[in-house]
Amino acid sequence: MRRFMDILSSHGLGPVGRYVSPVLAVAVASLLRFLAPLDVAPFLLYLPLVFLITLALGRGPGAVAVATSLLAAAWFFRRSDGTVSLSPGQVIALAQYLVVGAAMVWICDALRRTMLEREVTLRHLDTANAGLRVGKAELEDARRDAEAAREAAEDANRAKSSFLANMSHELRTPLSAVIGYSEMLEEEAEELGQDGLLKDLGKIKSNAKHLLGLINDVLDLSKVEANRMDTFAEDIDVEAFVRDAAGTVDALVAKKGNRLILDLGDGLGLARTDATKLRQCLFNLLSNAAKFTEGGTITLRARREPGPAEDGLVLAVEDTGIGMSPGQVERLFQRFVQADGSTTRKYGGTGLGLALTKAFANLLGGDVAVESEVERGTRFILTVPTTLPEPDIQSGSDEPGIATALEGSGRGLILVIDDEESQRDLMGRFLQRQGFSVRTAADGRTGLDLARALIPRGILLDVMMPDVDGWAVLASLKSDHGTRDIPVVMVSFVADAALSASLGAADALPKPVDWARLKGVLDRFGPGAGDVLVVDDDADMRGRLRAVLERDGWAVREAGDGTEALERVAEARPRVVLLDLTMPVMDGFTFLHEMRSRPGCEDIPVVVLSARDVSGEERRRLAGADRVLRKGDASLQSLVAEVDRLGHAPERHDAGRT
Repeated sequence: MRRFMDILSSHGLGPVGRYVSPVLAVAVASLLRFLAPLDVAPFLLYLPLVFLITLALGRGPGAVAVATSLLAAAWFFRRSDGTVSLSPGQVIALAQYLVVGAAMVWICDALRRTMLEREVTLRHLDTANAGLRVGKAELEDARRDAEAAREAAEDANRAKSSFLANMSHELRTPLSAVIGYSEMLEEEAEELGQDGLLKDLGKIKSNAKHLLGLINDVLDLSKVEANRMDTFAEDIDVEAFVRDAAGTVDALVAKKGNRLILDLGDGLGLARTDATKLRQCLFNLLSNAAKFTEGGTITLRARREPGPAEDGLVLAVEDTGIGMSPGQVERLFQRFVQADGSTTRKYGGTGLGLALTKAFANLLGGDVAVESEVERGTRFILTVPTTLPEPDIQSGSDEPGIATALEGSGRGLILVIDDEESQRDLMGRFLQRQGFSVRTAADGRTGLDLARALIPRGILLDVMMPDVDGWAVLASLKSDHGTRDIPVVMVSFVADAALSASLGAADALPKPVDWARLKGVLDRFGPGAGDVLVVDDDADMRGRLRAVLERDGWAVREAGDGTEALERVAEARPRVVLLDLTMPVMDGFTFLHEMRSRPGCEDIPVVVLSARDVSGEERRRLAGADRVLRKGDASLQSLVAEVDRLGHAPERHDAGRT
């Protein structure tokens, strides 16, 4: 980060230059967009400029950049419509950009001041080191001063990282509000037939999500630097894990006409590591290869190599893309740095992906190396131990609240898709004793056909099947309008809860099946009673949730803190509770504990919806929640669908809806 700021601010500018530079930068960017029009919102062009100018020059020039770019964006809007005045949708878009730009200026200026204070401390350290040439007594004193200065510098660096790590709520809340309001405005514009606004609103939402992803990467890096990034060890089948990761990014690889090749060694076996972070490393390396390769091949190799203490996993991603020079390779893993400026201009990106990959690899006890040759391609080698070196922490896939059941109690048809005859028979008998009717399928293709024909109450799906595996079946079900709302429970030896949830599964159960746990999942497939209780201290968030839920036919009650929410629960038992964690008076953790201790409230579905990062210890405190979501990651429409499945969608009286 320091080197990044040094590069930006290396050319000394006077007071006039500091304020003229932002205007010139916005003018150049506007001229480029005018000469080479792009089908993107103006804001996507200006937000990176605001980010860089504020980090390099401070709050004042950053504010000038926001104001200048706001005027330029307004000019582009008027020019695109050919009208004198701005439309309401364009005014809203400009207002949202002003809010996001002002927040970015404030945050970047705080970070800049923190880094400058750190530089002052480091200069003090250099001064202390110069005094080491004095006599023996003075040498000892100087050594103590140098040690104190070094610790102060490290404390300042940790403070910077801790500051960013603690900013998750403050950063994500306004961005999730922008995304939420954009989604609501899209629905309103569609109902009013304002097709002209839909395109601009879609760009606002897309840009906000892009910025949210960038902020998430920065926060992840800061959490690693501040030693606040948790790891969750779980057992994985390495070959299945690599195939799943490759299948997930296959469409991205094919986007530029590339071909993905898997080269899996023998005896990959099992590993115990943080599957989520290892998967993110693979995704980053594969997406990086896809970005810089066109019409070529990308090869993912996996080997298990014996070591002196334990085996290691070697995962290599090779491409036939543009390659890099030795000088570019040296700068590769630095924050906010790509190979060179021309790479950023042509291919885009922030330079955070590979830095985050290296940080995660180190966190898992491994490392990332790179070999490259210009115009010949690049090879990244990710090496991690087969056992996470940190003390075992309860696996994320075993923690309550990660997985969720999607409907309340009720009987109906359940479809079982499993290639093992004995497993189909066991689950069929169990389901019949629970009052369900059962249909079975021995392979994925047959299961898909039955699901589309029968539209069952729920589906129990194995992962490891020949021809079409469970992940492919799940993806097909969720992409089909007729079957996407059917709750799917993954039942497999490789039932990865995090991956299952990300692909739309209701829950993930390991084999051999825990019948009591399966019964608990099935008991939630059906109607409940009551309404939706929204518990959040953010009145705007409550208003947005109320609007979309009432439009979907739900009756909604609100509470601004945990104490008020307990009063609402005492008045009438809700069907579903949407719960924020950070609130005054009584926070979400205490409310959940208090509500669960009340008679008749033990099984009320609870969806935790918070802007903060939830640690492993906090997830264990949220054992009574059915789902934990982060604001901004889940759209309002997907949240409504989650409520529909948890509480069973209410009868709608609007004839215009189905």
